[in-house]
Formats: sequence, C-alpha cells, structure tokens
Amino acid sequence: MTLQQVLMAMSQIPAGGTDCSLPMIWAQNTNTAADVFIVFTDNETFAGHVHPAVALREYRKNMDIPAKLIVCGMTSNGFTIADPDDRGMLDMCGFDTGALDVIRSFTLDMI
Repeated sequence: MTLQQVLMAMSQIPAGGTDCSLPMIWAQNTNTAADVFIVFTDNETFAGHVHPAVALREYRKNMDIPAKLIVCGMTSNGFTIADPDDRGMLDMCGFDTGALDVIRSFTLDMI
C-alpha cells in the first residue's frame, strides 16, 4: 500500500470518541490471548457500556492472563482511563522518542 492509499483509507474511517474497552471485549469474545492492550488515540477517549478498567479486569479473570492496558492519548484533555490502584494500567499523553521506552519498560514490569 502506498502512503496515498493509506491516507485515503484512513480518511474513510468515521471520526469520534474512542471506546478504549473494545479491544478487551473483542479479545474476550474471540478467546484471543493478549499480554498487553495498547490504544493509541487522539484526546477523545470515553467509556462505552463498560469502563476500560472493568473490561480489563473481566478479561484477566475470564482468560486467566495478567494482561495490561496502555492508553496513549496524542494530546491531553485531562483524560484518565487507568485505575490508579492497578499497576497493570497506564495512561500516557503524547508520543515522542521516549514513549516506546516507557511502553517497553511498563510491559516488562520495569516501572
């Protein structure tokens, strides 16, 4: 695919808020094993029918996997998705050269 084709395909995707619980719900419904869920989004995040923290806890329980969730907002609107009492959830804001190191370190339990 060329860059122009990617841009054209991306422009066809409806814009709006990001339901950060959908990856965990999908993985659970399809019995898909995942160690880490990473959601990259603009600043418009919200909880749909199930809050992402609840969806992750249900996924962990039903799949018996200590999965983690990282939500990376490209800009900040003061969003918070992660449960501050859960070391397996991380909210990030912005994406630069250090972001991948943070994601890697978090995934490997180094931070």
